[in-house]
Amino acid sequence: MLNHELLPVSEGLERIVFVTPAAPGFYVLSQCVDAQGAICGAAQEPVVSWALDSLGCNYPVTLNDGLDQTRNPAILCPDGEVREYDGTWANLADWLDDQKEAKVRHDKLR
Repeated sequence: MLNHELLPVSEGLERIVFVTPAAPGFYVLSQCVDAQGAICGAAQEPVVSWALDSLGCNYPVTLNDGLDQTRNPAILCPDGEVREYDGTWANLADWLDDQKEAKVRHDKLR
């Protein structure tokens, strides 16, 4: 995609103005849960490119999920650090522990 082409906009989303290939080693993380609903690991989807919107925000693009501007996914970086919009963890194990603790707190509120 050339940087002057614009993708269609869904309501509430900004236009994508540029897409660039991702360097190897970046992954979008999502929680894996067991039959009881407990977090038991993390799925890792390789980031194949990065999309930049008209506000300067970037979004990971994956083969299976494509571009999803509606959430702020956790990204596993090549150096092992995990980053989200509002948090950073030293490694995947720390991120998983935090996700498990957050789920327990959430479940207690029900």
